[in-house]
Amino acid sequence: MSSLGDFSHQAAAYGTSRPSYPAEFISLLAENAGVAAGDPVVDLGAGTGISSHILANAGFRVTAVEPNEAMRSQANVAGVTWVDGTFDATGLPDQSQRWAIAAQAFHWAQPQSALPEIRRILQPQRKLTLLWNNRVAATGTTVGWTEHAIRRHVPEFSEAYRNRDWDQTLESTGDFQFVGRSETKHAVLMSPQRYLQLWRSHNRLSHIAGPERLETLLTELAEYLKREEVPQIEVVYKCEAWTAERVG
Repeated sequence: MSSLGDFSHQAAAYGTSRPSYPAEFISLLAENAGVAAGDPVVDLGAGTGISSHILANAGFRVTAVEPNEAMRSQANVAGVTWVDGTFDATGLPDQSQRWAIAAQAFHWAQPQSALPEIRRILQPQRKLTLLWNNRVAATGTTVGWTEHAIRRHVPEFSEAYRNRDWDQTLESTGDFQFVGRSETKHAVLMSPQRYLQLWRSHNRLSHIAGPERLETLLTELAEYLKREEVPQIEVVYKCEAWTAERVG
């Protein structure tokens, strides 16, 4: 069985290192989706509940759909109903949700089967939002050094898999009509330990590098952080969102 997309071995690192999303940005997306506190919303591919936590704090009735047991076990989010399900088999009732969001997750989905399923569980004319935290390239910084080290140790690794025409993807099955794209930047300060865990949580990097090259890379990174006496690392993210409306 391929390890690509299976976060069982990254779940613990994921839960302690991955950045959240700007609450104000999520609030704006929710406003644009026409939902308010008390409305039922679904967090698809919810992972360890990072986005679910924000949604629950905003007062939504959140259902988190996540297929990986190890990821679900890392979640500690009050007021969220967890479901063992996938993008194309959520297990939720027809037209039960007023908003669907997929944060840092839809690149794992198969749109041809996922979009009809999401349309099924959404109420008429409701919205689906795809959301990603994408690191901003930063030369001359610890992040820049890390990216250079990855190119040396794992030259075949690329994050271009996220750079798709998501507006076209959302409309590809006829279930949704693209509404718009929005973005914001935010910075996250990390301790050296959290920063190391951030890279350990990267499933695609782990899969492509394999155990030996990954450990070599992380050991070199740990030595760099110690040698340079880096007290904390600023990681800048561009949070990008694509929203579409259910057809019919």
